[in-house]
Amino acid sequence: MPAALSVKDLSFQYPSYPGLESRSLFKDLSFDLEKGSMNLLLALPGAGKTTLSRILTGLVPAYTGGELSGDIQEGGETGIVFQNPDEQLFCSTAEKEVVFPLEAAGLPREEIGHRADAAFQKTGIEYLRFKKPIHLSGGEKRRLLISVLCATDPELWILDETLEEIDIRGREEILSFLKKSGKTILILTAKMLDVYKKYADNFFVYTGGSLLQFADGSSREFAYAVKEGGFCLDGDMPDENALKTLESVTFENPILQVEGLRFSYPDSDFTLNVDSFALEQGKTTAVIGTNGCGKSTLSHIIAGLLKPEAGKVLLEGKEVSAEKLNRNCSYLFQNPDYQLFLPTARAELEYGLKLQKLPQDQIEEKVQEAIKVFGIEHPDAPPVLMSYGQRKKLQAAIYWLLEKKIVIIDEADSGISSKEYRQIIDAFRQSPADPAILIITHDIQLAALEADSIFRMGQL
Repeated sequence: MPAALSVKDLSFQYPSYPGLESRSLFKDLSFDLEKGSMNLLLALPGAGKTTLSRILTGLVPAYTGGELSGDIQEGGETGIVFQNPDEQLFCSTAEKEVVFPLEAAGLPREEIGHRADAAFQKTGIEYLRFKKPIHLSGGEKRRLLISVLCATDPELWILDETLEEIDIRGREEILSFLKKSGKTILILTAKMLDVYKKYADNFFVYTGGSLLQFADGSSREFAYAVKEGGFCLDGDMPDENALKTLESVTFENPILQVEGLRFSYPDSDFTLNVDSFALEQGKTTAVIGTNGCGKSTLSHIIAGLLKPEAGKVLLEGKEVSAEKLNRNCSYLFQNPDYQLFLPTARAELEYGLKLQKLPQDQIEEKVQEAIKVFGIEHPDAPPVLMSYGQRKKLQAAIYWLLEKKIVIIDEADSGISSKEYRQIIDAFRQSPADPAILIITHDIQLAALEADSIFRMGQL
């Protein structure tokens, strides 16, 4: 059977930028993908997964510059879902996102309608059809972009850490659909999610030097390659019924309490209802639940970014304004680019400390410590030139320096490894502020390992 994708002797090197020296990502990389196969490529954050995906789709070096050599043969059109879905969404409704490329291709209106209907049905998000993409959760945005691929129907699908922020049930539904689609699928990830083993036909492990291929994700040889490459192997998934849920926890001295919370968005049928919720200083609470159930909305209210229609938010036993909540809370958005705006990573780290009017020598000392703790590789480079995972670590380092009473980490699953995610949580735990930590995640294993209590929203 002919290959859907054949890569031979691929080498690539980015140009040099201020604060970021040129480096070679690939050297003589070769692999083939059989037509109709599902393939998992496992590589650590920063190894070049996103760059590879954009080379295969013609975006790099066309829009970035750099030196590319080698040969790439594709057996048909290629579609991609970016690691950061906000980079691909620009229409006013989900339906318009799906039909836009079909209209651009000049397809008949009747065919466009049929393709859009089928796409929403296949991905199970018909209920989002007339929603604004800006109002969707991170997982819903990813499912929407998969719907776009369903409608445009390319032969090769490239998913760059697409499934990490989709809830457990949705992830299984998408993988089951992809397996039956007959398309050639390339999934790029930094995590060996156990569910992939049930669906993938081929497994690649890229360690920055060589690319190893395995036909069996359960083999001893594959497990050895994963371990030697520095990846965290999945353990047994915890029993969801055995998780220590918030409903069974009594806090002696909560730093934050929510009572009778109600909230709804304009022009939306979504309503958030939370009867009670609490965070305790020095403790870690995980919030889990389906995409779109309101996890981020609850967090926005706790952080003072949204005002509830009804109910109370108490900080240290007192009802306070949204402004005071905001001053006492560090919120790490799903998309780090919402919070990065200065010309260098170092300037980002210094900014909040300068607002506190700390002496310059103290600022420099604290910034240097943050660079070390969070592994910021190029502090004098513009954040836009850093990898997605590095930008997430920079975002965490910025708020770690501010030492707030409450820390919210909203779905930092993509772009960083499980080990790096846990290191971020541990860094906040060791902060002098001894904050209450709230993590929003679809990783049940992470929640079981890291959280003192778990709050469920919606149905898992």
